[in-house]
Amino acid sequence: MLGIGASLSTSVSAAMVEASGASSYSMSFDGSGDYLSFTETTFAIGDNGDKFSISFWAKRDTTGTNADFVMSNVNGYKRKINFNSAGDRLQIEGDENGQEAEGTVTANTNWHHYVVTINNNNGTGTAATIAIYEDGSAVSSTNTNLGVAAQDLTVNSIGSPSGGGANGFDGLLYQIAIYNEILDADAVSAIYNSGTPIDITADSGNYDNSGDLTNLWNFTEGSGSTAADSVGSLNATLNGDAAFSSTTP
Repeated sequence: MLGIGASLSTSVSAAMVEASGASSYSMSFDGSGDYLSFTETTFAIGDNGDKFSISFWAKRDTTGTNADFVMSNVNGYKRKINFNSAGDRLQIEGDENGQEAEGTVTANTNWHHYVVTINNNNGTGTAATIAIYEDGSAVSSTNTNLGVAAQDLTVNSIGSPSGGGANGFDGLLYQIAIYNEILDADAVSAIYNSGTPIDITADSGNYDNSGDLTNLWNFTEGSGSTAADSVGSLNATLNGDAAFSSTTP
């Protein structure tokens, strides 16, 4: 009877987590030809008044071997969000080569939560205000001309340049979310939640940005060839060996 009760409790708990929006699945990539493809989309970051935030969890299997791409286009040297080849920088580069920002992050194979915000509120011809967070805390960051010109961020893939090019992500990605607003420090800390993912589709505590979500890949399917965008319209197709994983933060 104890075994049956424990099994029932586990099943109910899993169902509650799934219903809450904190998915029981991540997406796995082996770094070689794996990616999720979706309709090419431009996110506005290049004009005065543009606001953009991306939040995601990552567990890298290797660090310091290649530039793990989180989100990108077919172009390998711009239009991308990625870790550098040493594994200790999280970088974002817009549609114009050389307009980029980066923050110092931890190079290891543990789960970490990351947020990048771009607030283009400084006027035309001036670099945007950048904030980069790891595990709920702001990290040291620099911005080299990102937001200076009317160059946005045009992407069409998660995990590797579309077409499975070099520098593919090696590891797991979880709860990838895009907002058309700036996540403030309190909201970032609330999402991190001491390492336990929350339901970001509902406001709770210091997190009040559910209404600002434009795209969310939660990987709740657990199997199949499609990862739905549960907020927007950018449903993604699995390519290569990309696969759902039950390993989550």
